[in-house]
Amino acid sequence: MTEVTANYDETWKEAISEYFDSFLQFFYPEIYAKVDWNKTPISLDKELEQITAAAETKKRHADKLFQVWLKDEQILWILIHVEVQSQYDKEFNQRMFIYNYRAFDLYNQPVISLAILGDESQTWRPSSYQYGLGNSQLIFYFSIVKLLDYHCVDLEQSQNVFAIVVMAHLKTKETTSNLSEREQWKWNVSRLLYEKGYNRKAIVDLYKVIDMMMALPIELQASFEEKVTNYQEERKVPLLSNIEIRAIERTTKKTRKEDILKLLQKRFGNLTESLVENINKIDDEWLLESLVVETISVNSPEDFQELIDSQSADYS
Repeated sequence: MTEVTANYDETWKEAISEYFDSFLQFFYPEIYAKVDWNKTPISLDKELEQITAAAETKKRHADKLFQVWLKDEQILWILIHVEVQSQYDKEFNQRMFIYNYRAFDLYNQPVISLAILGDESQTWRPSSYQYGLGNSQLIFYFSIVKLLDYHCVDLEQSQNVFAIVVMAHLKTKETTSNLSEREQWKWNVSRLLYEKGYNRKAIVDLYKVIDMMMALPIELQASFEEKVTNYQEERKVPLLSNIEIRAIERTTKKTRKEDILKLLQKRFGNLTESLVENINKIDDEWLLESLVVETISVNSPEDFQELIDSQSADYS
């Protein structure tokens, strides 16, 4: 298994979407304290898609955009960028600036930009972008969090769900060349879900994050799942079994495929048997979710097949 197999970006995106309040509370408590949580934040996926549409990059990132209300009733947009695989990216600062000003330009909304840096370089800590000359200059600052600054001892003490996400991320990075050690850490992190006393939903959500991020080959995955099963049986923990979790995932994939086919048929009429077959063959849930969005703007069934071919390589 290579480093690419570990799924960082989509698991981060899923966790932020599901636990946005916990995300801010853990990483940016000063912002969390200013938000009026009596008003439900709005996830602005369509707006984010338009903001980032012109970005020319082959790298994958986890990006999220939310609208919140502050306690003084001001509306604020929060643009979150999770950089998970770069060692160094000289265009990162500029990209943060471009996304920010495009959000303001397109929607005339105040935007703050937050970055989570999950790379392996201690020294790479970008936080600003500027250009100009003399007294005519523009300086743009954005807030960053460096995951390498967190330590497992402190993370184990925290009840926030993102302590688990950070620990899984760090240990996945650390064990790239030692998958047996990763299997042990995957079990250690998973066991914390039970010991911290999370509710059933949080345990299942976080188990999915851990399972996808800390990817293992078949033999080690089987060993890990056996440990989970034995632990649940010994303590009579009322949780979903691995079989049930897999069944839920299969149902989700089936629904995604049906949505893709319905949307394409609505736009283009009858589809070729080969395209239908290729869609039904897709097994990656995140790829399916990405393709659902693409059905809205794709120009033809042939272009959609090209998307399947190109994106399948990224998710392999």
